[in-house]
Amino acid sequence: MTSRSIDQPNAASIGTDDRSGMKPFGRHALANANAFAIAVVIAMCAFVGMRAGKARVRSEDAGDARAWMSNARDVALGALVIPGTHDSATHYLGRELQRGSETQVPPWVATAVRVAEALRIPADALVRRWAKAQTATTGEQLASGVRFLDIRAGWDGENWRVHHALTGQSVDEVMEEVKTFATSEDGRSEIVLVEISHFLGDPTEDDVERLAVMIEEVFGNLTARYRGGGARALFERTVGDMVDAGDRIVVLFEDADVGKRHGFWPLETITNTYANTDDYHRMETFNREVVSAFNDVNYEPNVALLKLSWTLTTQAQTVIKGLNFLENNPHSLLELAEWKANGHLSAFADEATASQCSIGNIIVVDDLQHSDVVRVALKLNAVGMFPKGECKWVDPSISTVQDPSISTVQEILRGDDDSFVPQA
Repeated sequence: MTSRSIDQPNAASIGTDDRSGMKPFGRHALANANAFAIAVVIAMCAFVGMRAGKARVRSEDAGDARAWMSNARDVALGALVIPGTHDSATHYLGRELQRGSETQVPPWVATAVRVAEALRIPADALVRRWAKAQTATTGEQLASGVRFLDIRAGWDGENWRVHHALTGQSVDEVMEEVKTFATSEDGRSEIVLVEISHFLGDPTEDDVERLAVMIEEVFGNLTARYRGGGARALFERTVGDMVDAGDRIVVLFEDADVGKRHGFWPLETITNTYANTDDYHRMETFNREVVSAFNDVNYEPNVALLKLSWTLTTQAQTVIKGLNFLENNPHSLLELAEWKANGHLSAFADEATASQCSIGNIIVVDDLQHSDVVRVALKLNAVGMFPKGECKWVDPSISTVQDPSISTVQEILRGDDDSFVPQA
């Protein structure tokens, strides 16, 4: 299937009628005149993008990162740490809200739209600041060593598009980028995991089938087909075996019934974990619990690949704080990642290694351009996975930073937590 140029979907622009499937947000966003006055003053510097006093985290040279799996042919996929990105294809986001029921929209989006409308600033610009998680294209990410992609697919009534609050590229364009890398000289030795999820826009089963057919047509014989056996069938295969068999793109598909008809893996093949917080210390505490549970002697390693999310999540308060020019707060999701999270990943991984703790199978980050996740993953792969039960990390429960809204990691990893939802 050939790529199509990027165009705008037939969905309503932010703040218009509800052809997008969402009710228009009200014009009376702020509760009283005092709050409105404060917000107007705050907005004066909202889009200046102040970055003073913040050290920028630069990715270090990862050496042979472009084809790093060529040095891991004898290693099972489940024994690797795979670098990945969160909301991978959001380097471009347009002006349109992803259509669908209002309950599917994160609360921070409603807050951003209401504040923008009240302050008479472009709503899509404010939403985009907190929805855009990457600046590099998926092709550029793969070329830099990323091997896991998180693709959110939304139905706009006519086409499938990437989305994160706003809609972006058509999904087939992104799939073509993956194929281009996989058939390149560097990509021929590599395995790429592509998670297709968050099917918003109220698509019918025929619409979902159309998405699956398109992906299968693009990837063709490069697809590592699911033939049953659960995650173990993927977990135990070596990189060399998969490459030699031509099984080089693993598609994980939200609709298991449709996906299996096309050889795609169910989402349960990966255990997704994320802290759902904009606070770094809470995120780190949560991920310490994830690592401790992953290394527990009773953890079943072949049930699913564990994804550790080194990400901070936009909240309504994050958007509002980002408008306060009196404090040097992050003004976007990219800055939140760069300033608060990404610079700590290497130290977190080093501490885990010193404590004989493996940190999972997949690590995802926002703002890859200012993250050393690839270098960290390659360093961890040089060490290898530690045996279960060897982790000597201090019990994270003694931490003074606790978030009662976070479900217990043990329940999430066991699949017992009914409140757990896919990552925002």
